[in-house]
Amino acid sequence: MNLFEDMRVFVVVVEAGGFSAAAQRLNIAKSVVSRRMGGLERHLECRLFNRTTRRLSLTETGLDYFERAQRILGDLAEAEEATRSLQTELRGRLRLAAPMSFGLKYLTPALNAFMQAHPGLEVELDLNDRYVDLVNEGYDLTLRIGRLPDSTLVARELGPCPHAVCASPGYLADHGTPRVPEDLREHQVLGYKNRASGSQWQFRVEGEWRSVVVRPRLIVNNGEALVQAAVDGLGLVSLPRFLLEENLAAGRLIEVLADYPLPASQIYAVCPPGRRLPAKVRAFIDFLVVRFSS
Repeated sequence: MNLFEDMRVFVVVVEAGGFSAAAQRLNIAKSVVSRRMGGLERHLECRLFNRTTRRLSLTETGLDYFERAQRILGDLAEAEEATRSLQTELRGRLRLAAPMSFGLKYLTPALNAFMQAHPGLEVELDLNDRYVDLVNEGYDLTLRIGRLPDSTLVARELGPCPHAVCASPGYLADHGTPRVPEDLREHQVLGYKNRASGSQWQFRVEGEWRSVVVRPRLIVNNGEALVQAAVDGLGLVSLPRFLLEENLAAGRLIEVLADYPLPASQIYAVCPPGRRLPAKVRAFIDFLVVRFSS
C-alpha cells in the first residue's frame, strides 16, 4: 500500500509541477513529499526527476513511469468503485448538461426518479441550449439531439427524435400553405441558432435528399421561444415533435410538408473519452435507455 501511496504522490507532483504545489494539494508537508519521492526512486533504483534550483522536470524514465502510474491508479480507482457499487448505493456527484426544453419535459422527471432510487447520489444539472464542452467544463454526461459529428467522445443512442415543420393557422391563412419544400423560399421561416444547418432545411424528395435555402426572419437559441413565435404567426418552424406536440394537438399549430421526411435525428447520451465510465454514469445511462425506449 505504501508503494501505491508513493505512486499517487508522484503523479500529483508531476501534475502540480513541483513538490511545494503537490504538498499543498495533498495537505501534507513538503518534506513528506520529498521523502516519499526519494524513497520511490530508491525502490525503483532509478532517477525520476531532473532537479535544478529553478524547476523540476522528469527524466525519460520518469515520464514513462508517470504514464504507467496514471493508468495503474486509474485502474485501481475503477476497480474500487466497481466493487463498492456492487455492495452499496451509488454515491458521489454526477454533473449533467442537457438542452433546456428537453431537460424540463423529459430529463428532469427521469432524473428525479433515478435520484429517489439512489438517495446517496448528488446531482448538478445544467439546462442550457448552448454547446457544452464536456472535457474542459468537467461534465460527466450531456444529452444531445441531432446528428453527432465524429469525435473522441463516447456516445450512446437513447432514442429517436422526429421533427416536423409547422405554422399557425393564422399564418397559413395569410401566406398560404407550402405544398413542396421549394415553396419555403417564398415564406417567412424561424431559425434555431444552435443548428449547424439553420439556413438550409433538408427534405427527402423522390428518394433523395434535397436542401432548401431559407432566410430566417427570426433566429433564436431556444426551442420554446421559437414555438411561441410560430404560435403567434411569425412564420414556419422546423423543430423536434416533443416541442410541438401540445400545440399541434390543440390546433394552435398545423403540420405542413408531412409527405416530405426530414433527416433522422437521435437523442444521445455523450460522455468524455475514457476506457471505462464511472459506475454512477453507466447506471444513469442504462436507466435513460429503458426510460426513453418508448
